[in-house]
Amino acid sequence: MAIGTSAQEAPEGLCFSVLGPLRAWRSGAELPLGPPQQRAMLGMLLLSGGRTVSADRLIDALWGEEQPHSALGTVRTYAYRLRRVLGADVLTSESGGYRLRVAADRVDATRCEELAAEAAALRADGDAEGALRVLERALDLWRGDALLALPGPYAERQRTRWNERKVELLENRLEIDLEQGRHREVVEELAGLTAAYPLRERFAELRMTALCRSGRQADALKAYDEARRVLAEEVGVDPGPALRELHRRVLAADPALVPAVPAPRTPGTRPLDGRRPVRAETPPAPWSPAPRQLPFTASDFTGREAETATVSEALLRPDGMPVVAISGLGGVGKTELAVRTAHRLADAFPDGQLYAVLHDDDGRPTPPEEILEGFLRALGVPAQAVPAGLTERTDLFRSAVAGRRVLIVLDNARNTEQIRPLLPGGHGCAVLVTSRTRLDPLPGMRFVALGVLTPEESLELFTRVVGADRVDAEAEAARRGVAACGHLPLAIRLLASRLACRPAWRIGGVVEQLEDEHDRRRLDVLRSGTVDVETAFRFSYEQLDAAQARAFRLLAALRLPNLPLDAVAAVLELPRYEAEDLAESLVDCSLLETPAPERYGYHDLLSAFAQKLCGPEGEPEHVREALGRVVRRYHGDPGADPCDVAAVLQRYAEGTPTAGPELGLAAELLLDSTLRHDCGHATRRLGRAALALLGAALADGDPAVEARVRLALGRLLLEMGTATTPALAELIAARDLCVRHALPPVVHAHAHSALGACFARAGRHEDAADAFRAAATLHDALGSTAAVVPELLGLARSLATGGRADAAGNAAATARALCRTLNDSGLEALALSTLGTLAEERGDLDEAAGHFRGALALLRPEELRRTGRTLMSLTRVLRAAGRAAEAADAAARAVDAFTADGDQYGAGLALAELGHATARLPDPDTARLHWSEAHAVLARIGAPEARALRELSGDLDRSVRKEPWPSWTPVRG
Repeated sequence: MAIGTSAQEAPEGLCFSVLGPLRAWRSGAELPLGPPQQRAMLGMLLLSGGRTVSADRLIDALWGEEQPHSALGTVRTYAYRLRRVLGADVLTSESGGYRLRVAADRVDATRCEELAAEAAALRADGDAEGALRVLERALDLWRGDALLALPGPYAERQRTRWNERKVELLENRLEIDLEQGRHREVVEELAGLTAAYPLRERFAELRMTALCRSGRQADALKAYDEARRVLAEEVGVDPGPALRELHRRVLAADPALVPAVPAPRTPGTRPLDGRRPVRAETPPAPWSPAPRQLPFTASDFTGREAETATVSEALLRPDGMPVVAISGLGGVGKTELAVRTAHRLADAFPDGQLYAVLHDDDGRPTPPEEILEGFLRALGVPAQAVPAGLTERTDLFRSAVAGRRVLIVLDNARNTEQIRPLLPGGHGCAVLVTSRTRLDPLPGMRFVALGVLTPEESLELFTRVVGADRVDAEAEAARRGVAACGHLPLAIRLLASRLACRPAWRIGGVVEQLEDEHDRRRLDVLRSGTVDVETAFRFSYEQLDAAQARAFRLLAALRLPNLPLDAVAAVLELPRYEAEDLAESLVDCSLLETPAPERYGYHDLLSAFAQKLCGPEGEPEHVREALGRVVRRYHGDPGADPCDVAAVLQRYAEGTPTAGPELGLAAELLLDSTLRHDCGHATRRLGRAALALLGAALADGDPAVEARVRLALGRLLLEMGTATTPALAELIAARDLCVRHALPPVVHAHAHSALGACFARAGRHEDAADAFRAAATLHDALGSTAAVVPELLGLARSLATGGRADAAGNAAATARALCRTLNDSGLEALALSTLGTLAEERGDLDEAAGHFRGALALLRPEELRRTGRTLMSLTRVLRAAGRAAEAADAAARAVDAFTADGDQYGAGLALAELGHATARLPDPDTARLHWSEAHAVLARIGAPEARALRELSGDLDRSVRKEPWPSWTPVRG
């Protein structure tokens, strides 16, 4: 929406906000900008003033010196996703980088600078009131720290820069207030600002001036003493000349410090963000004693900058009484974050900080009456004056803190009802709550869900405890160790503490035990003295009811990396809506994670804990039965994600030493998944599942199951490009089984179709044509016109490659005619792509490019892999036509499409094509970079194409795997 307007007032078009959480709107509707790192990339583009930002600069901005191998691919993925949200005309690729085409006034940071310049001009012209109004408009643009909670060194630098700019604007605004005689209005605001920015001497000067002009010279001198003490303790320096001179003038009662006539202004205080108040408040009178109950904070506290900023901002909100609830998994660091933040904000709550743990040592909730008694005694209420009843204690507590600035920290609350009697009744105070469960909302409550640490933060915490020398000596083992801890702070600290107390132990030896997923004692490694991870998890588990506890154990017993809602419903044998309610209740208890709607998963250590708890649910036959229910649920579901299918099928096959009743359904599901989906990123996962199922099928001896599994396995091997020989062996075996055992014609047809593609890949064009004819005939006999079209197109390609252009044209024309009768854009795109291939065979490169572009126009946005393949074909003909720049653009788009699909193999091949296209431009260094990245991607997954790229890229020292490609290729006797 337009900067400084509401969603309802926003004009048409895009606008962005970076002064706070990064947000974007189109015509008043907020846009989804993706994960934090993707938004951080958008933030850099927005703050680059419309200039092109190279991919290298973006990578440096997002990762700094700790760049992953996949950094460039990740940047391309982010660019692809942002284009889909913002529009291809808004985010463009230029000169190896990206440029955001957005008008300057559509970004709040730019608008802020325009307003600041306008205010400066008005002030210079003597219009102080006009300058004040404009500065307030500029400060109103802020919604928190710039690029709030976004990761990366660039975002951190920008936060520092823009926060400094905000402080400058605040100083300018307060200077004008004092010039206009509004010293009494700004005294309290300046007290808060000097507490928030204790090293900012200008705020101390302004505060002293305001106090002196308010007739409070003694307080002004006290403010100077506070500033001098902080400067000495924090940085070891004396106040600067300006502050010392002001101190001298106050001591001398300089009459120039007192204004002649105060200007009228609506009374009230301003919050620290510089916005105007909505009501006047009377500052509370000082009182004593001020309780300071916060426990100590760990010296090795690591990370959490974004979360600390979010909690701090919420607690310092001037309107109402802020209540902030931090929730998360046991051991994730909720208490540490709450206590550390409370210590940082202590000066903003000068009337005290109260702290209470809301359960006893046995995990039972502490009665609120008991908590209130402790609070009242800390506030100076004599024991004999503390009433007996809950209501009376609550009323007295609210009276005791009324009009005061007190921060209350309530640790480990079980539910909202437990904290309700402990809440103050009015403005001034703030409440910070931690809980393992998501609390029922209270009016104005702000929720902060705390996740695990980043890998970098995890390693930093581990290093602080173990010591840098040991970590440097076993750097890879240390990284594996924090990953095996699931980046959970408590687990990392326990592992590190155990190693720190055993200096002779190797890090790698302990980590190996922690990594063993089949060792039911692996959690025992995460124990130090009386503290252990298992106890932290058990505290949450014991709060579950029977249905929740059973679901927690049973879902973990499957050991699936991802649990879609359909799988949860099948495992628990519940209707979909009941299964969702039950799963969401576990999410609210921080015992399940939900990375996306209707998808669930376990933290790795929680999964190990749940499996350790399993009784009968964990027995192999029960696990097999549960997996069988998931297989039945997925069977016949055209929308089942092939990655989910692959995970379930592999677990089912591995847990089926003898044939289960769902083995036939599993084989059908595998084949359907390979036929229905252009598998892309799921190909390798399905391949591993197919190899596992093949072992079960051979043990079972069912030819129908074996045929379907071999057919699926052959198709998947063919997907991997160079695995033609093992693919052909599987497909011939599948076809022979179809013939020998008279399997259904549709299976036979699919076997012929896959054989046609495999023969074509092997250069056996006549065999390919025969296979495609046989497949078309079988599909036609079954009345499936839509299935006939791809076979005719395959026939056309085989005939053309074999030199029979006329027959190829006839086959393609027949297929095209059928496409028109079916009105199927997907088949039409396939037909156009085939016509492009035929034109390429004839040498008509312009016509071929036209057909490929026509096919691209018909593909849906979600058809990423087909888009990538068609772009590869377009790249090939453009390169052959000498149109290198266009070829490079098409190849770059292919890289983006494959990367967004998660298809590493396709992305690696597309990067190689990008290098070939760029090599024909006057930029050989860039071509080598693309070849080097292609080599890295393909070598990492063991693809044989990596070998040919070694010399082109110059990566001669990088090894290439010698294992079979792909790794799940069957071993044939």
